[in-house]
Amino acid sequence: MKHKHLSAFLLAVLSAFGSFAQQPYLQNNSLWQSASKSSPIIYPLRSVIDSIQKVQSQPDSADLLIAEARKHLGKPYRYGGKGPSAFDCAGFARYVYLKFGYSLPGGSASQYSKGRRIKNTKMLQRGDLVFWQGREHNGRVGHTGIVTEVDTATGRFRFIHAATHSGVIHSYSTEPYYASRYVGACRLLGDRKKPEEPIPPKPAKKKRR
Repeated sequence: MKHKHLSAFLLAVLSAFGSFAQQPYLQNNSLWQSASKSSPIIYPLRSVIDSIQKVQSQPDSADLLIAEARKHLGKPYRYGGKGPSAFDCAGFARYVYLKFGYSLPGGSASQYSKGRRIKNTKMLQRGDLVFWQGREHNGRVGHTGIVTEVDTATGRFRFIHAATHSGVIHSYSTEPYYASRYVGACRLLGDRKKPEEPIPPKPAKKKRR
């Protein structure tokens, strides 16, 4: 366990140093460039940093899953819809995950029993399944979404789902309807080694004319 924590600490330090090393004032500094090529300390360290950044720039399974989900933005909602022309919420999650070899049940409540439970929203990752109570507000799971971005400092997140009146859209966990009905999350994909994507600002509502 100590080795695991030490490895995580070193990775965090190297990642931080990597971000520092990419600053424009260092990238354009001839002294830094010369030292990073010749120093017996900086050169191998920078090689490790470059390797880490290369890995982090490659799409992982969560990135690919979200890319697939976004191909269906704007498609209509249909109760019992399993795609690809129309979806209900559980059918949408099932369709997307099936593309990556995961067979989910056809209902939201059954999907909530799969994978590893994530109790704290600050621990969410892209690709996690998130669940809410249905319209009856009776404590039972009735809606499914897929996390697309998360703020790990606050636990706020954005998700993609098939909404009853809007079809496949992005929504925010802070929207009153979802904030009051949130139940929990589960993870089918492995833990990510990449930093989470920042949440884009919520678009302003268009004024009715």
